Amino acid sequence: MQRGLPRHERELPMEEQEFLFFRGSTPTLELVLPLAVGAQDVVFLTFSQGGQAVVEYAINGQPDPAGTGVLARDAAEENVLLLTMTQADTLRLEPGDTELQLRLKNSAGADTFRPLIGRIGPARKEGVLT
Repeated sequence: MQRGLPRHERELPMEEQEFLFFRGSTPTLELVLPLAVGAQDVVFLTFSQGGQAVVEYAINGQPDPAGTGVLARDAAEENVLLLTMTQADTLRLEPGDTELQLRLKNSAGADTFRPLIGRIGPARKEGVLT
């Protein structure tokens, strides 16, 4: 056990991880929320490692540091967001633990969701494949 380290600096057991994908892949993540996301709502989805934002996506906002993938509302289900990442986006993340956090502002107010804890796997072949 790695005592004394903040959660984002510890290796997490597999059962505590809520997502896993590998550097250089193009995953689509589906986020099911406890509320509907309206067309005018402001949404930010941020991946962080070591306490620093690495790549961010937004709906009705300006992400920083911006990813090249797409964050969108699901056309069929109003409480689902879909994030499609690019190879370049996943290559910005280092192998190891990462946090994914959602912030949302709608007509009822603002909400910050607890971070999802996941893991980024290594890519033995680096770079964007063409």
